[in-house]
Amino acid sequence: MKVITRRSARTVIGLLASLAIIAAVAGPAIASHVDVSVTNVGEVAVGETVAIPVALRTTNGTPLAGTVVTFYLHMAFAGVEGEAQIGRVVTDASGVASLAYRPRLAGHHELRMEYVAAGGTDIESTTTVIEVTGGAQLYHSPAGVDVPGVGVELLMVVLATVWTILFWVVLRIVAIARAGGEAGDAGLEARR
Repeated sequence: MKVITRRSARTVIGLLASLAIIAAVAGPAIASHVDVSVTNVGEVAVGETVAIPVALRTTNGTPLAGTVVTFYLHMAFAGVEGEAQIGRVVTDASGVASLAYRPRLAGHHELRMEYVAAGGTDIESTTTVIEVTGGAQLYHSPAGVDVPGVGVELLMVVLATVWTILFWVVLRIVAIARAGGEAGDAGLEARR
């Protein structure tokens, strides 16, 4: 009888320990109580500003006003890849947050929006994709040297002065070298 009781006690203790471990690892189930709708923007040209609206509502349809929505863009720069924050917008009275976004590169742009549901502590997110076409350069630099506040005439005078001094120094070095060579020849003849 003692053997059966011991086995039963071990089995029950083992099952309880397993359940405790599973409950500790799994944690509480998190259910989102927010309905999110992101309007599909479609295709956009490089440099064109587009609004990306996100509407947040509770499951019963009430708009979530005053919720901060953070927008992230997946990108790569100098061998580093990750998400960069491109803006934060607070939802209005109708629960809509809209970010004005101006893509600077053509291609597939994946945006992620993060928000914290009202009364919640966990960050929830949703994503959208924008296809950007075109290859126009957004910045065009003017030709030539542009020094603010300085006219071209003053710049030319400074450059001419610098080159004149440099040329004069070269002539002085050549004159010193010639004079040193003649004096050295005279000294050798005197020793003979």
